[in-house]
Amino acid sequence: MTPPLLDADWNHWPDGLGPDETAAAAARVGCDGLELGVYDSAVELSPDRLTQWQRAAQRHGQPVRRLLLSLPAERWPAGALSNSRGAGALLDQATAAAQVAADLGHDIVGLWPGADLVGADWMLMVQACAGLAEVVRPIGVRLALEAKPDTRLAAPADVVRLAEEAGASDVVGVLLDTAHELAAGRDPVGLLAELGGRVLHVHLGDSGGGADDDLPPGRTHDLRPFVAALACSGYSGCMTPDLYGWVESGGATGTDAVSETLRHLQATA
Repeated sequence: MTPPLLDADWNHWPDGLGPDETAAAAARVGCDGLELGVYDSAVELSPDRLTQWQRAAQRHGQPVRRLLLSLPAERWPAGALSNSRGAGALLDQATAAAQVAADLGHDIVGLWPGADLVGADWMLMVQACAGLAEVVRPIGVRLALEAKPDTRLAAPADVVRLAEEAGASDVVGVLLDTAHELAAGRDPVGLLAELGGRVLHVHLGDSGGGADDDLPPGRTHDLRPFVAALACSGYSGCMTPDLYGWVESGGATGTDAVSETLRHLQATA
């Protein structure tokens, strides 16, 4: 499949799968590699944990190809990019994740600043974005920021504006999550044309109206036109089904949800 389809380890967190089981599940359904969720680089990207993933990747032919650093409100109560006192912690986390990504041969790290809620201080976010650019630029890694409704970065256009005002457009771009855009009433295909080369990474999901539905693609919207447009756009990255909410709610196992995603994308129109 073009672009390559990765399995996210967080799709299997509700089922309690570890690295080997996750890599085996991804291989069974036919994925092209893995994306790892990171809350704390010292934990999820510790040497011991990375060794587990590398062994699992080799055993099952599922290399780790992306990292997603998530900064949710419950872990960053004073904000992520908008935290006036936590800039050092943010830079430490981003630097560590970027360095691990570079060591693994990646040139992109996903970043979800979910703790920057509606009303967060925009200028603090601009300053933090500029600081992030300074630390990842020498490493040779770019940051793909994920927009989500009901946060300060509610739309991809907000990410573009943030990067431009921070003087960071060369290293900061968009992580486009189709479920978030569908929940907001935006057309993912149209967004590709608007954003051009600013799309650095893609999360695939469907929505019945909620930003956290995380439905398998095809449940309410046909995402095959989006994937076809993505392939024709010159996009050279990967795409990852983000199905945590659906799995966590008991809608399906992670393996079944990813398998359903593949069946939808491979079905004849």
